[in-house]
Amino acid sequence: MIPAASDWTILVPLKSTTRGKSRLDVPADLRRQLALAMALDTVSAAAACAPVVAVVDDESDAAVLARISGVRVHLTSVSGLNESIRDGLKALPGLSRRPTAGRPGVTGKVAVLPGDLPSLHAGELGQVLERCARHRFSVVADHQGVGTTLLAATDLGSLEPQYGPESYRRHRQSGAAAIELPSGSSLRWDVDVVVDLDAVSGSFTRGALAAYASEG
Repeated sequence: MIPAASDWTILVPLKSTTRGKSRLDVPADLRRQLALAMALDTVSAAAACAPVVAVVDDESDAAVLARISGVRVHLTSVSGLNESIRDGLKALPGLSRRPTAGRPGVTGKVAVLPGDLPSLHAGELGQVLERCARHRFSVVADHQGVGTTLLAATDLGSLEPQYGPESYRRHRQSGAAAIELPSGSSLRWDVDVVVDLDAVSGSFTRGALAAYASEG
């Protein structure tokens, strides 16, 4: 049984899949397919755990993600990851405070996830959010121990994103408590380069890889 973290809202910022994952050294059409597939795997797992707000800058991506139950889409006009997160946070008070069919509610506890965690397990995410609830501000490192995957705060005002080079160190310096997880955790396994795809288990991403291979 998946533990629900219904008192959290999960924010997933997503750069347009036509431009995202530029470090993946694969053909451009496959890169676009993988960017969307990874977002679908990430958001689907997150939505099985808590209400999700996807912050996107591409209307076609918004249309696809909005089909997932428990997901609300915020279309942003800003650029940059930190700016998109801040814009998404500003939009939260305007959403329904109580969940209705297809419209998740908003609470004071907010977590941010990148859209490239295609192996994410909803059960693990729920357990980690329980740990995050003990802290005002907390952070999970990526599998390299340098970047940030999960960033969480128990009130909206405490969440100050500092994504970019060595973001994990900068989040820790700004007061975020470290949530230690094994390096192989699904919550730490983001995908930046091709070799990262070897360990991916998400069905949308595995399906995109298999479909591309069969076409070739």
